[in-house]
Amino acid sequence: MFSEKKVIDLSRVVSSRDALRILPPAMARRLGVLPIMIADEKLYVVMADDEDYLILSQLENLVGLPVIVLRAKTPESVSIFIRKYYPEQVSELDGTPLGLLEEIVFRAMLSRSSDIHFDSERDNGFVRLRIDGMMRVDQKLPLANMNELISAVKVSSGLNIAEHRVPQDGQLTLWIGNDEVSMRVATVPTLYGEKMTLRILATESTLAELAELDMLGMNEQHLQMFLDTLESAHGVILLSGPTGSGKTTTLYAALRHLKKPETLHILSIEDPVEIPLDGINQIRIDSERVDFNRALRSTLRHDPDVIMIGEIRDAETADIAIKSSLTGHLVLSTLHANDSVGVIARLLNLGVAPELVNSALRLVIAQRLVRSPCPHCVQMESPSTVDREFFGWNDGEMLVPKTVGCPLCNQTGYAGRLGLYEMVSVDRTVREMIRNKESEDALSHYLFHDQNQLTLKADGAEKIRKGLTTPEEVRRVVYLNDK
Repeated sequence: MFSEKKVIDLSRVVSSRDALRILPPAMARRLGVLPIMIADEKLYVVMADDEDYLILSQLENLVGLPVIVLRAKTPESVSIFIRKYYPEQVSELDGTPLGLLEEIVFRAMLSRSSDIHFDSERDNGFVRLRIDGMMRVDQKLPLANMNELISAVKVSSGLNIAEHRVPQDGQLTLWIGNDEVSMRVATVPTLYGEKMTLRILATESTLAELAELDMLGMNEQHLQMFLDTLESAHGVILLSGPTGSGKTTTLYAALRHLKKPETLHILSIEDPVEIPLDGINQIRIDSERVDFNRALRSTLRHDPDVIMIGEIRDAETADIAIKSSLTGHLVLSTLHANDSVGVIARLLNLGVAPELVNSALRLVIAQRLVRSPCPHCVQMESPSTVDREFFGWNDGEMLVPKTVGCPLCNQTGYAGRLGLYEMVSVDRTVREMIRNKESEDALSHYLFHDQNQLTLKADGAEKIRKGLTTPEEVRRVVYLNDK
């Protein structure tokens, strides 16, 4: 009746909607059972006590299906996840558009989604979630239900419900179980109706799970470079990468590391404030009244030790940020560029004088996010000829992860993400090259050839060897012309 118990990591698995509905919430809590999925006409579950065969027998009689027991990697987590999936507080909004929204947001949180998309097409609406950086369809809705859902969100977020022809932006807060969930709401008119996107911001759970620096996926060399630079009394640390590459997570992890209310005064300027942090004064940008430049000038009159700027967007912000560091402040920010060396070129193109860059810049970090293979179905195989050529591998015996896909990862082959990093510490030689206005290629040759610093591609290759990601993921996020 029961197969050998497979070990699963509940933090990297999302229970299917059909499996959860097969067991009443009160029964699941009483029996200590969490349904995971239904496959091949069998119900797969984890249990608080996976040796209690009396409960297993009751469960089979109750659901009318054979039950396969999976073993949780950490047994004590079973009761925690049962409470997450089956909260004791029942929403009074069940059966209403807002009740449907609560269900969608709840599933999005459990699946580690960053965004929820409501898309209207000719005949139907689709709810899509961005999970681990990739879009997945969560469910299809009749177009009338989608319109009701969008209208309910517009009312709750203070948008004009009668306006369908212009984009609108707002903010929405919901209570999901014991979590207060804040979301940024945006609408835009499309051919078949309005499209709405919800960006999930902070909850108490995400605050508790917010990554520490040593949890971001940096190798020992990169982590030590970052920690050493954060100990500086002044200077600029810049992060670069495309949207969704984890820059904000890295900045928040750095602020958490620096947070010492008894010795340091930290101010941040953000648009918007995505995660409230105790012990840090966070300033939210309001484009109509307070922009980055005005806020940054004001912060300098409040005696900060550390300033975090969400993004350097123009020459004036860059100039103020650089000069702020020269007056005894540690400044952390982001700047759009393709790689670490490109950040230096971007600063110069914004009109910051080379001598100011030399005096202020301490560390540049380029980063990307790659998906990790699902631990429940990953296989190891020899790298392909394409991968050997791309990464320069010539070890005939090496093995790399290959994704397969299973019900536990929704057949994607992946679960979770980690960072790839490329770091440039601005030393005396780099300063001399900046002063002489040498090319990006010359800087890259010195840093990544002469000094053997890791590029994004090399860091990715190292993580592939360790089984942390796949060749396909690294090739997906690393530019073809990377060093």
